[in-house]
Amino acid sequence: MVQDFILLTATRTMCCSPTRTLVHRLIHHSVPSLVELILIGIPKLKKCTGSYGMDLTSHLSVLMIKNCPQLNELTLFQSYSSFDAEQKSWFPSLSKLSIGQCPHIINNWPILPLREMGALKELELMDLHVVRVSVPSLEKLALTKMPILEYCSSLTTFPPLQSSPPEGDQNELVSNLRRLTIHDCPCLIVSHPLPPSALISELSISGVSTLPTMRINWRRFTIESNELCMLDESILAFHNLRGITLFRIRSCPNLISLSSESFSQLIALETLSIHECPNLTMSNIMPEVVQENSTSTSSLVPPSLKRVNISTCGVTGRWLSQLLSHSQSLEELLLTGCPQIKFLSISQPRETEGTSSLVSAVTTSAQDEHELKLPYNLLCSLKALCIQQSLDLKFIGGNTGSTRFSSLTQLFLHGCPKLLSLLVGETKDDGTMDVGLLPPSLEDLSIGPLPENLQSFTPEGLLYLKKLRLSYGPCLKSVQLHSCTALEELDIMGCVQLTVLEGLQFLSSLRSLKMEMNSELSCAWDLKLQEQEQGGNQIQLFPRSLDKLEITAVTDRVQSRLLSCLPAMTKLAVQRSPELTSLQLACCTALKELEIGDCDLLASIEGLQFCRNLTSLKVFNSPGLPSCFQLLSDQQGVCEVWSGLKTLVASDASILSRPFCKQLTSLRRLQFGSAYSASLVNLTDEQERALQLLTSLQELQFLRCPNLLSLPAILYSLTSLGTLSIVHCRSITRLPDMGFAPSLSHLEVAYCSEELGMECRIAATEKLRVTIDYVDVN
Repeated sequence: MVQDFILLTATRTMCCSPTRTLVHRLIHHSVPSLVELILIGIPKLKKCTGSYGMDLTSHLSVLMIKNCPQLNELTLFQSYSSFDAEQKSWFPSLSKLSIGQCPHIINNWPILPLREMGALKELELMDLHVVRVSVPSLEKLALTKMPILEYCSSLTTFPPLQSSPPEGDQNELVSNLRRLTIHDCPCLIVSHPLPPSALISELSISGVSTLPTMRINWRRFTIESNELCMLDESILAFHNLRGITLFRIRSCPNLISLSSESFSQLIALETLSIHECPNLTMSNIMPEVVQENSTSTSSLVPPSLKRVNISTCGVTGRWLSQLLSHSQSLEELLLTGCPQIKFLSISQPRETEGTSSLVSAVTTSAQDEHELKLPYNLLCSLKALCIQQSLDLKFIGGNTGSTRFSSLTQLFLHGCPKLLSLLVGETKDDGTMDVGLLPPSLEDLSIGPLPENLQSFTPEGLLYLKKLRLSYGPCLKSVQLHSCTALEELDIMGCVQLTVLEGLQFLSSLRSLKMEMNSELSCAWDLKLQEQEQGGNQIQLFPRSLDKLEITAVTDRVQSRLLSCLPAMTKLAVQRSPELTSLQLACCTALKELEIGDCDLLASIEGLQFCRNLTSLKVFNSPGLPSCFQLLSDQQGVCEVWSGLKTLVASDASILSRPFCKQLTSLRRLQFGSAYSASLVNLTDEQERALQLLTSLQELQFLRCPNLLSLPAILYSLTSLGTLSIVHCRSITRLPDMGFAPSLSHLEVAYCSEELGMECRIAATEKLRVTIDYVDVN
């Protein structure tokens, strides 16, 4: 046994069979003087003993004891009185302490006294039944599943106790804190607003009865709560959030008031997001200003604010007008489902030269409450305007539409028909639309549903337009694109009567086409492709620049000729095509990425052996394809195609078969799941054996598999696996008993069960990085 280091770890991080057997059977272990002691997942360990006092611990720097449910005798924690009296002399070098799921140690101690451990910088406590914890100044503190914990010296103002910190020392205890996690500690009393330190770079709070759910990661802050009514300095230490660039308020149904004085301290704020706060009308948004007329309103708006994103919220047009009137550099405004904003207009220069105030806003008439007045200065700074799900919103700013937005490059209008006609253009009696109201600077235009009487759309004058999306035009029959010579991406969906799509061949910059077909358009294209095939029509239907095709509702009749004229295409997606039975790929020799989804009858792919550049295959909800791939594996030339695949994505595990998987010799990434993969419950034994054949696999993902009950038991045998991701799989409650191969370096879990999250926390080691809900827990 090495004297300086002992590592006894759970089977989930071991791959050596003799070691796994030792760990399972280990009942009593004696340790000498140590530098690091790590005991993780040893289910039968009952005793860990050694020489008492400094002889055992004087050089100890790391102590981790997790998931040893039978451990009831541990020399270091054998006596509370001895530990309390000698902690400073026993642990002069201990910098990292982690204890969790060891119910028989530190039991019935009145307090866990760690205050005298001067070298301690990282502390992690999980599933311990202690009421009080006394700690020194830390850099990392994690408290998880501590059901009776009430006091922590760095967070709680203690009652008079012998082990409580002296008066005035609490700020010193948190001054160096950089990472704070508190999960499922319902009784914990936090005496001061969070975060406790300006140095905090990672914060995760949930399951504390007196606190909202909060998170800080990558200078982004999120808060959500069902109980929160007011957000001010009593809840948040805004002065410790000055480095935050994104502030997100989410799912706060009872929130009615914000403090603008507090928000003014967020001097680095670039993005303000408010989502699902239906009662936040902002009528009480800035009470400080009303009470103190001398306060400068412009100082209440963060000077760096560039993006405002508000959705499903009760904010009024008047409040948002006031906020925007003092923003000097706003670039993006996104509004979704804000019923209290019913009118949109553009203010005149005299209205935004600093004479308006939030005090005067209190006395404005009720008819102005619903009007959003975009300040004149935003006409030059605003680059993106996105308004969605606003059926009653209309523009009352005259007949100049959006042309005055000289810097606007992105315009998204979805679900706001009254606004569409006045900002984009009126539909004439002949069914055409004059888009002269659009600013010529536009590069990205997305509109829908289109007016019911719109029959023809010709976006003239938009010389810089690169992306165009048209959706749900029930009467749209013709789209003319001759003048859009800069267009790179075209997306047309839900236009069931579209028969004419002209000008594609002149779009020499077009890279991507997303198209939902209909019977009329299919006939028109099929006729043109026949003429082109027979040499009667020398004009190509598509430009040579087209690199990506995403097509919906395609039929057997069209797809063969359509794909034959796109030999340079590298990305193909065929989706929601219930009548398609066969796919012809013989001409797609440059194809690198193939995606097939919701094609119920598709059971044949021909010419796959010619797609030797294919590196990515995605298959969703197409039941005939797994057996098709198995049969194709025996065809000459297909083996070379399968051996070149780097990425495979499937909605379920039916795609796994031994003939198919044994040819995936270069596969690096495998993902199961799609938007909603309810069919995946467990991998069969045959599918797990096929999975074992993927010896080059480096990344495995399970995404949105709500009914998946367990992870594959054979993950320990995937010796190249480096990353495992489990996202939106709430039925999984534990990690596999046999664990993982030593190659696993990153375990990512998000939006999963609490039980799985706890197991993943315990699995975290220096070699295995664990992130839960996108927060690093190591």
